[in-house]
Amino acid sequence: MENFNKIKTYLKTVLDKPTYDKWVKPLTFIKTMNKIILVGSPDEKKTSWIKKNLSKKINTFTKKELNLTFKLIPFYEEDDDETISSSLNKNKLKYNNIYSSNLQKKYTFDSFAQLDANRIAYSFAYSVSEFPAKSYNPLYIYSDVGLGKTHLLYAIGNKIVETKKNMSVIYLTSSDLMNEYVEYSRFNKRSEFLKKYTSVDVLLIDDIQYITKWGGTSEQFYYIFNKLIQNEKQIVICSDKHPDNIPDLQDRIKSRFEWGGVVDILPYDLEGRIIILKKKIDERRNLFKNDFEITEEVLYFIASSIKDNIRKLEGALNRLIGYANLKYSDKKGNKITLDFAKEALKPYISIKKKIITIERIQEYVAKKFDLKPKELRSKSNLKKIAYPRQIAIYICKKLTKNSLTEIGEKFGGKHHTTILYSINKIEEKTKNDQEFADKIDYLIKFFKE
Repeated sequence: MENFNKIKTYLKTVLDKPTYDKWVKPLTFIKTMNKIILVGSPDEKKTSWIKKNLSKKINTFTKKELNLTFKLIPFYEEDDDETISSSLNKNKLKYNNIYSSNLQKKYTFDSFAQLDANRIAYSFAYSVSEFPAKSYNPLYIYSDVGLGKTHLLYAIGNKIVETKKNMSVIYLTSSDLMNEYVEYSRFNKRSEFLKKYTSVDVLLIDDIQYITKWGGTSEQFYYIFNKLIQNEKQIVICSDKHPDNIPDLQDRIKSRFEWGGVVDILPYDLEGRIIILKKKIDERRNLFKNDFEITEEVLYFIASSIKDNIRKLEGALNRLIGYANLKYSDKKGNKITLDFAKEALKPYISIKKKIITIERIQEYVAKKFDLKPKELRSKSNLKKIAYPRQIAIYICKKLTKNSLTEIGEKFGGKHHTTILYSINKIEEKTKNDQEFADKIDYLIKFFKE
């Protein structure tokens, strides 16, 4: 857009105002690609006049000042494939493929960690990418912030772009849609706005929950939505709310959102967050300057401290790796320890790590003994469960202010005398077995530092 403004500024210096207003002002910037700046013309008369009187002059300017070639695209020739293909040396493209898809290529189905919490959403999204407008249309995906719904939107678009060359895809947020509508409206080009979005094959819209805040934009969206569905084009919508929970959403749209499929992504449990971290580490391994070993304990520390947002989880991992790269830039095979991770991640989890709860202790001890936290809360007295349970109870008494009765309630409703017995049992063992005492100190140190 900046280069287009430079072109317009230049033309203002070589044309009188009536000529500029009549022939240049109605032009619309489309995009810049392959060192070609694409500009749309709204009618045949303007296209003809500019090609005859200005194209050579504009190209002289753009090549010299911007290192770009100027190309005029006639908006009114909706089925004209030739206009762009000769310039780009590509296969013939449809009119609507001149618009940017806005996709981020790194987000694919392969890079998405499939877990129980997201398996249904993943399955629906993958089906849509294979059979656009044939399986679930519209597809509506909702979840709390940072659980991967935008990743799935990009993955759908990237797979369609890769495997279905003749299909056009656009990703945008509802805010982008509003801003673009306002911009088109400023120049009385609402018809071009509608033409752009009703001619696309796959429309991916994020953060749809905000659409009801903008009256004019919401009406345009409803029109686009209905037009695409009527023309059997695919729509995928993401939101942080179920359609029923979006304030002021019209019933007619709410019901249409639910036509194809409504799926959610649930919050990830501790095990799921650790799996996601491991997958992210594998993705980055070939980018590391050093092949760091990140211990299970460090992964647990991060995953147990950041529970509600996968983006923040990934951000913490990126910071940890960057911190290690700085410290170990000239060394090989370094291990990232728990102490190192705590120092590196202070801005992320320095507050959370001070909050010690019975649940956190149960999660950590269960992980150390290859158990599920619910097994520590069960009534089972198998040695492989009873022994770690006694350790967890002991640590709870050491590190929390909970009473014996409160601790007992968190361990399956056990009587306070049973809790006291477990504490005494571990305490006695620490006095008589130094190696065991060191292990307990190590576990306690995880929470205290």
